[in-house]
Amino acid sequence: MYEQEKQLVAEAALTYVKDGMIVGLGTGSTTERFIEALGPLVHAGLQIQGVATSLATVRFAEQLHIPLIDLEEGMEIDLTIDGIDQIDGRFQTIKGGGGALFREKIVALMSRELLYLTDSSKFVHHLSGPLPVELDPFALPYVRQRLRDKHVSATLRVKDDRPFVTDGGHVILDVDVSAISDVRVFAKEVKSWSGVLDTGYFERQPDHVLTVEEGKVKRIAHPRLRDGGGLV
Repeated sequence: MYEQEKQLVAEAALTYVKDGMIVGLGTGSTTERFIEALGPLVHAGLQIQGVATSLATVRFAEQLHIPLIDLEEGMEIDLTIDGIDQIDGRFQTIKGGGGALFREKIVALMSRELLYLTDSSKFVHHLSGPLPVELDPFALPYVRQRLRDKHVSATLRVKDDRPFVTDGGHVILDVDVSAISDVRVFAKEVKSWSGVLDTGYFERQPDHVLTVEEGKVKRIAHPRLRDGGGLV
């Protein structure tokens, strides 16, 4: 069911992409479906430039002949479309399941509009994680000890029986935050520890989320926008 929902929201997101836009392209299975659907539109003449959030996204977009540009100082990305791991009723968001959380966060911060795609399972009452924490490998023993001192469990992310390494050469700890009352405050503290690059708690919240309810795509606006405003 959820795979079908991912496809529905990925295709629905195409209607928000307009000629002349700079579009942030996220990372992960849902966003990959969106990029796959975007390719034929570009081939048919849609004029956009993409900003990729990972090397995997670069490779996939290039296969579909979607033109890409690098981030530059002063650039404003018109619209970033990305997936999501968890979101609560206040639009607090955890991302990073695809391992590109740092670059995704930078692209989000440089975006005028942020649209997240999600199946219905990603809406939660309380963020429980796991919360990805990206850090320098040398700091791994230190950060693990800090988490143990707080009685918080964490698992080193692995791929093919080896520690997963991000595009920036870092490792990721997936932290169980189910018992943390305020994930925002916790993430801010963890980010301050030496060796931690960033966490998967996204301070830049989405303007809108596309999800599926009763088999139909539904756009949900951020609470601050529900009295007006939004994507054009």
